[in-house]
Amino acid sequence: MQPIPRIWLGEDGIMRIECPQDYHLTLEDMQALNRQHREISVECRPVLAYGESVAAADHDAQLYASSDEVIEVISAMAIIVRSFFTRAIADIFMKFHKPPYPTRLFSNEADALVWLQAYCEQPNGASGEGGKRG
Repeated sequence: MQPIPRIWLGEDGIMRIECPQDYHLTLEDMQALNRQHREISVECRPVLAYGESVAAADHDAQLYASSDEVIEVISAMAIIVRSFFTRAIADIFMKFHKPPYPTRLFSNEADALVWLQAYCEQPNGASGEGGKRG
């Protein structure tokens, strides 16, 4: 049995997802991550996914990323990809299964976090400019 991905909420209000090295992401993993996200916070939040360790993602897992159940709790997603291989996997995902929430690929964490800050809840309860969908 392979190790499981971990999810946590940073002090900056951004959820983070990290998978073990050479990870094969399944539908069951995505459903478990969504449940864990909701246990940590039911609020709609931006997500930083460390995609460089994902070796494969099942078709059903990719489709689930765009499901209503996931859309309810994700305001935007930044995916970090550092190798040609993980960028190719992410490009295929973006081309065929891009979620309706804003999603971008980044080669480094700093740029991804700057972009995601626009999708964090503001203290008065309003989303940042980037948090508007449509």
